[in-house]
Amino acid sequence: MVNADVVIVGAGPAGLTCARRCAESKLDTLVLEKNAKCGIKLLASGSGKCNLSSALPMERYASAYGDKGRFVRPALLNFPPAALRGFFESRGLSIVELHDGKLFPETQRASDVLRALLDACAEAGAEIRTRTPVRKIERVPGDEGRFAIEADSGGSDPLRVLARFVVIACGGASYPKTGSTGDGAELAASLGLPVVPLRPALAPVYPEAYDCATCAGIALENAALRWRRDGKKIGERTGDVLFTHEGLSGPLILDSSRDFRVGDELSLSLMGGESRETVSGELLRSCAGNPRKSVKNIISSLGIPEALALAVLARCGMAVEGRTGATLSKGERLGLAGEIAEFRFVAARIGGFQEAMATAGGIDTRAVRANTMESTQAKGLYFAGETLDVDGDTGGFNLQFAFSSGILAADSIIRAAGA
Repeated sequence: MVNADVVIVGAGPAGLTCARRCAESKLDTLVLEKNAKCGIKLLASGSGKCNLSSALPMERYASAYGDKGRFVRPALLNFPPAALRGFFESRGLSIVELHDGKLFPETQRASDVLRALLDACAEAGAEIRTRTPVRKIERVPGDEGRFAIEADSGGSDPLRVLARFVVIACGGASYPKTGSTGDGAELAASLGLPVVPLRPALAPVYPEAYDCATCAGIALENAALRWRRDGKKIGERTGDVLFTHEGLSGPLILDSSRDFRVGDELSLSLMGGESRETVSGELLRSCAGNPRKSVKNIISSLGIPEALALAVLARCGMAVEGRTGATLSKGERLGLAGEIAEFRFVAARIGGFQEAMATAGGIDTRAVRANTMESTQAKGLYFAGETLDVDGDTGGFNLQFAFSSGILAADSIIRAAGA
């Protein structure tokens, strides 16, 4: 039997950050990681470049987590992006701002971020055991002040640990090849905590009868998206969309995917949210001023890429050859305007965990104190990172929450321990 003050399940960004902080306060800290190496999913973040946070103002953070903005606020205020940046720069890893406020290590290597975390843990004295998947967490019978943790150790006998505090920080279920298989939710459920069913987030969408494969690689900036379910408007957002060979992606689609369901009708405005009437007026003026210009080029003159203009014409059943502005009837113009203003798709499938960048669902935040990350039902049990039912937009928001919630859990444990 091993004794520890704190046992942390998971050696990702949330777990390592929490471990470093606890160990710096002289708490006996043990991290149990099921993979052979730490931070495997972190190494894949940002295509290996690690978009670890965002320099956007805090009010942008409030809207980046869907309806969980209020829950994440205490963690973000306790350890904001500036503090995260300061930590890495204190360890010699400069942080730079790229691409609309996204923060990256100057080296653009996720491995450098992981190395900084591991070195900090080692210097603080935190112990990390890999290849040690946790199988069971339970209260010690007759001792409400301690937990018994059982984990595989690679030998004939399991590792058994007694701890005053436990932090579940083993991620969600996206990218299962990195070891993210929903273990945190299972462990929480075994302790009687409520869990929101896991589903992919930050995932592409695959529409029914997709007719835009020829548009693959086209990116629309500041496109307006609306989606409906059973004829009822569900939501709307604005952002960048990427057409792929099989469906729709890009920040706007990925960020909205947490709210999509199969069968939803997605409507893209190809002219940045302009109404059908406005688009029709633009087409009329262009046709009147360029009667000999091809309809395809007239549509393209509205800022719509040629391949997408051809897709619009195909949906309207209009031939490309021989059609000029002078030949366009009022009905045809209105039909084109309708397609441009509301280019519709029906979601046949949302990308699965194998391609989703994050996980929606997890430990129900209503059972967690936002100002401490402690369970409301089990004193001494804490959570951090993606194992919670919190998922943010693209752009570094998920990693920032992982770091911030890890620090908040640690600070709460330090206060409770009187360290």
